[in-house]
Amino acid sequence: MTAQSTSLLRRFGWVAPGHDPLKVINTPDPPSFMFLQVNKRCNLRCQHCDFWTRNDSDKANYIPWTRKAEIIQEFAEMSPDGVVVICGGESMLDLEDYFNIPVECTRLGLRCMSVINGTRVKTREMADRMMLEGPDEISVSLNSHVEGLHDRTRGIPGAFKMAVGAVRLLVEARKRHPQRNKKIYVMGLIFDENYRDLDNFYDFVLNDLKADKLKVNFLQPSFGEPDPVDVFFKEHHALDPDLLVKILQQCDAKFRLNLNPVFIHQVGTYFRSLNNIPDVDRGWASKTGTRDHICNTYERNIMVDHYGMARLCFSNNFGGTKLAAYGQLREFWYSAHEIRSRMKTCNAFCGISHSVRRETSTLFPNRPKRRYKTSLSAT
Repeated sequence: MTAQSTSLLRRFGWVAPGHDPLKVINTPDPPSFMFLQVNKRCNLRCQHCDFWTRNDSDKANYIPWTRKAEIIQEFAEMSPDGVVVICGGESMLDLEDYFNIPVECTRLGLRCMSVINGTRVKTREMADRMMLEGPDEISVSLNSHVEGLHDRTRGIPGAFKMAVGAVRLLVEARKRHPQRNKKIYVMGLIFDENYRDLDNFYDFVLNDLKADKLKVNFLQPSFGEPDPVDVFFKEHHALDPDLLVKILQQCDAKFRLNLNPVFIHQVGTYFRSLNNIPDVDRGWASKTGTRDHICNTYERNIMVDHYGMARLCFSNNFGGTKLAAYGQLREFWYSAHEIRSRMKTCNAFCGISHSVRRETSTLFPNRPKRRYKTSLSAT
């Protein structure tokens, strides 16, 4: 290989700096997603998360917007078709950062996504701004279509009305701005108290709220750094895996969801694992994990926290690097061989997470279709 060929390979990003171009075939594909954290606080009090106990007291140490913009630029050069995911806490508590990110992504030709709790989308004006300046895909978190269950697990009376109101405002705003072609989803947390009623949850989201999709995420240990005993995970992880699989299959047929059978199988396997873990009450501190390795975040994701630390997953158990200068995002991605090797043997509970699981939930994107409301027994 000539020096000119090597230079061209590096110029177009096909070989990371310091790597042997003859071994380019063994380098990973560019990342598909970059998760960019803007804060670590929240205005709800969710039982399955402790971010609401934080207050961003060390915000002076967070990377500034100018550095975030450089990181997004570098990601765009690595992955011109990539997606930036805005993360928190509740990311909409910092509106300047929140809207800066999708505007910059649009400028660079990237797509942008975020999950919000809906509390900041209270007016027609804010919903319009979300259509004009916000992410391409907006997911509103909802623990249930039952108001009392959502409010109890989210820790704030009225949380359900705010989340549902946000979805309705966004759907109406999209009608006013159809050229923006935004996707409006609901992100549902599935656990022992709501899985038997998943049929009605789908019906509410698809037919009442008119959202494009109900994304189902499954209970994992509580987010953040919980006490030695993870009370919510301990009390709500136990459900009937076979019944859950059956319900998912029935909902798939009824609502024509195009669910991936391998994904459904892995959901069942995940909860069977939880039912046989002796120290499940310890949550993330458990010495055991899922039966199978069901994660592939290290093949497609970069997570960049509010300090500018880059990792290949949300866990601190694997190495990362501080992105102090331009070029280090690329360098980290293409040099993280030892980290990837370790992660391939990780069976942590987060493997089922919507963000990192190996199997996509759907076989192909949903197409507009009639929604069915006929009754369906899940038992």
